[in-house]
Amino acid sequence: MKNQLLRYSLITIITCTLVIISLIITRNHLVEQYQRAYLTLSHNIIQSRENIYHFNHQDNKTYDEYASLLVDSELQASFLYNRLKDSRTSSWLEFFLISDNQAILVSQNTYSNIVAIVTDLESLLRLKVSKEYTTHTIFLLEKQLINNVQNVEDKYLISQLTLHGTLPKEKTLSDTTLNDSDFTSLSNYIKLRERIDSEQKEKEQSIFNNTVKQTLTKQNAYWITQSEAIKTQLFITTLFLLCCIALYFYIRLRDKLIQTLTIKRELIRSEKEKTKLALVAEYAHDAIFILDKQSKLTWINQSYSVLSGNTLEDIKGKDLPSVLQLDKIQHANIFTLLQSLKTGTSVSFELTNNHKDGTLYWIDVSVTPIFKPNGNIMHYVVVERDITKKKELEDKLIKAADKADVSNKAKSTFLATMSHELRTPLNGILGMAQIIESNIKDEEQHKQIKVLLESGDHLLSLLNDILDFSKIEQNKLELNHASFYFNDVIDPIANTYLSICEDKGLQFIIDNNINEKTIFIGDKPRIRQIIFNLISNAVKFTHKGSITLNFSHTLTAKGEQAIQIKVQDTGIGIRKKRLKHIFEPFIQAETSTTRQYGGTGLGLAIVKQLTDTMKGYISVNSSEGKGTCFTLVLPLEITKSKQLIDSDALPSDKNKPTEPTSITNLSILIAEDNKINALVAQMFCQRLGHKAIIAENGKVAIEKLKETHFDLIIMDNHMPVMDGILATKAIREELKLSTVIFACTADVFQEAHDNFLKAGANYVLTKPLQENGFIDAIKQHQDAIIQQKRTSCPTQEKNSNIIELKRPSKYQLSDDALTEAEIKLTSIQDICGPVSEVICVFLQSFIDTSEENITEIITAFERKDIKSIRFNAHSIKGMASNFNAPRLIKIATSIELHAKEQTMPMLEDVQQLINLLEVNIQQASRLLEKYETQQISSQKGNP
Repeated sequence: MKNQLLRYSLITIITCTLVIISLIITRNHLVEQYQRAYLTLSHNIIQSRENIYHFNHQDNKTYDEYASLLVDSELQASFLYNRLKDSRTSSWLEFFLISDNQAILVSQNTYSNIVAIVTDLESLLRLKVSKEYTTHTIFLLEKQLINNVQNVEDKYLISQLTLHGTLPKEKTLSDTTLNDSDFTSLSNYIKLRERIDSEQKEKEQSIFNNTVKQTLTKQNAYWITQSEAIKTQLFITTLFLLCCIALYFYIRLRDKLIQTLTIKRELIRSEKEKTKLALVAEYAHDAIFILDKQSKLTWINQSYSVLSGNTLEDIKGKDLPSVLQLDKIQHANIFTLLQSLKTGTSVSFELTNNHKDGTLYWIDVSVTPIFKPNGNIMHYVVVERDITKKKELEDKLIKAADKADVSNKAKSTFLATMSHELRTPLNGILGMAQIIESNIKDEEQHKQIKVLLESGDHLLSLLNDILDFSKIEQNKLELNHASFYFNDVIDPIANTYLSICEDKGLQFIIDNNINEKTIFIGDKPRIRQIIFNLISNAVKFTHKGSITLNFSHTLTAKGEQAIQIKVQDTGIGIRKKRLKHIFEPFIQAETSTTRQYGGTGLGLAIVKQLTDTMKGYISVNSSEGKGTCFTLVLPLEITKSKQLIDSDALPSDKNKPTEPTSITNLSILIAEDNKINALVAQMFCQRLGHKAIIAENGKVAIEKLKETHFDLIIMDNHMPVMDGILATKAIREELKLSTVIFACTADVFQEAHDNFLKAGANYVLTKPLQENGFIDAIKQHQDAIIQQKRTSCPTQEKNSNIIELKRPSKYQLSDDALTEAEIKLTSIQDICGPVSEVICVFLQSFIDTSEENITEIITAFERKDIKSIRFNAHSIKGMASNFNAPRLIKIATSIELHAKEQTMPMLEDVQQLINLLEVNIQQASRLLEKYETQQISSQKGNP
């Protein structure tokens, strides 16, 4: 870049120098013109001055030429002077080249002297002519007068007078001669001659004294000096130009030489690099071979020979499939390879090859085409990497992973079994303790029973922590995304710990800065569990002072909506060096803490893992002896009140808690194989005023249900002969009973609960059975129990074979059943918009159409009218599509397909369709009632 800039600079300088030289030459030409002009002028003036003395007065042509020469000289002097003087305005070139004031001054002096000498020469010329004329006239007058005068003396005197211009002294002419007119004329001409002679002498003296010759000499010397100076300048400039041109060609030559040297160095470096690459390719650990553009092998390295056992002579000229041994097997990648060779693209794959000695080995093959500059393929480079050890390691890892899966499954099975085995006796202990507590009156015994219950609750809490940690560790923890108000999280916490803190003398402060109308989407029970664990820790390690809960809105680092939860206490605090281990499982702040306060050290570990699962963040600050502060940030999606996920989240009169009706004298069937647990459940029922019968397994329970009607069924899971899930399915599908079923299991894994609910259970109770939990479950399903009690027959014949479609009454549908409804407020608003009147019309249309479809499909099924069944199923499918109800669509489509094939659909499918329609009718009725109430209120407010 620097050399290129220098070359450009030299080119510019050379160009400027050439321009300057051209200007100098032009100036020299002008100077030479002026020089020649003034030399000519000088020659003419000097010649004119010399010729004046040799002038032939009688030759008119010579006179004219001489006069013309004088005029031309004067005009030329005037022209040269005026040109120099006017060059500043008339010609910019002459002004630029000849702008010296000295030239103008010298030219002006020359012009003045020439004008003066020309004037004098012209005057002298006239005087000479006049003298010649006067002399001739005198000669003629003298001759005439001498001829006329008779007196010899007068003739002599006239001759003397004519010759000398005066008469001799003391001589005089006669009066006759003096009075002669010719003598008078002669005298006058003689006087004129004398005067002309006098003037001629003066002019000759003036011409002699004129400095025109010196001026012209000076003028010529000036132009000669200018010419010499210009030649010197031209020489120096030309020399400078030659130096610049020489320097330019030197730089070009040097650059070319440097470029040549650079190319040579690059070639040498390239050759060295090629040599290195050749060595790398030759001695690389990977096998490398090269093929020509026809994919024929031309070169291999040593590693290929070592890997395959073949030499170049063995396989030279073979095509790629043959080299890769793809011609011997039907390999899945052969088509990909051939396609790659055809299109000129890279390809890689794995396959097995056989060594020359028969040993099997795995290779990772990569085929890459190398292209010429014009885009045509020059050759192919193939790299083979021995991955036999990698494959062996992968096999070991797969086996290890399978072994780990087996271990995890064994661990899960062990935990499930342990949970069941521990909860089963714990259920008997706590159940009997609760029964005894309510029956004894002695205060001391009451305290002892309370200690027994607290110990059992503590054991249950430890068991729950271990199982929660196990589920998180196995990634079996599934988060539930549902809409909720945050007060639903805070209120149970406040109700639970307010009294606990008061009993311990602690101040319990809740600072809630979250808008109570804000609706979040997340796992409400898990959030509550996190806060419960943090507060439980705070209460455990705080003896005086306060525990403060702070809730506020915040943003995550990614700008997502989140809530910030702070749990601060004034407890014993944690040492700084122990803070980084505080969230590790089975770790507590101090070794003495376990002995003094108890616990497994899993609480905070569960909090940390739950927080991570929710993509949140938790931190802790603590000062030993002053207290601890846990800060938790959980990202939670916020939804607007008009776009709730679940219509049940909308505030309405139906969602407000109402005082439950007291249910007594229920007939309850308890299916339980453990006698103690069965006894506990039976005593709970009897204490509530119900009659309970025990069945030792699922099969016995089904036999009893065939003989006797029961208002409620409590179903254990693990039982001999027939377990609870199979028994529940049989009750729903074979016996077609809609009796409320409470599943009761020691399994805490969600999978077990889901299986029970899928089988047809209405609710799942977890062992150990708590009396309050059992009462709450009965209250929650009291409407369905009461309706079942009213509508069912007191007895059934034992082996009844009657199979018919049943249309459940709306009173049989519990709140849990309504959760299966697929009509959602958001779907209706998407179709109808926010106008209440349109929504009401739409809901009423759904209710009327669904009622009509249920009646017609039951009638058609009894008559075995396949065409009518197909028509109604198609109608239900179309209506369900408008409401975005996938389950209704699926069942209706299945029934329609059966009818289309001219076969009767299964009774279970039709019954399921009717049940699902009834559930959605109930949901639509609730929403319709809500909007009608809103319309009435609006009309009252705006009369």
